[in-house]
Amino acid sequence: MKRALLILPLLCCSSCLLQQPVRNTDIPDSTEGPIPIRIGVATSTTWLWLWNTGDSSVERARQNGGITQVSSVTQASTSYLGIFKRHTTTVRGE
Repeated sequence: MKRALLILPLLCCSSCLLQQPVRNTDIPDSTEGPIPIRIGVATSTTWLWLWNTGDSSVERARQNGGITQVSSVTQASTSYLGIFKRHTTTVRGE
């Protein structure tokens, strides 16, 4: 019983360590072409590592923003004590 009580805080702390960093791609300079004016965002949530709700794909974010040409993609993940994890994809373009 005591071992089980010692493992619980360790599991809670390890869930915070497994977060992925934000991944970005470069936005082109104004000399290469126009600055992207449209932004599309798509999110999904994973509950207790068992099931997913939503769609955080680049294609879904592109459709949500009405973007035809993608110039940059940003993906981020946020975890809340391992209970749920939110994935967000942001697409910029024209």
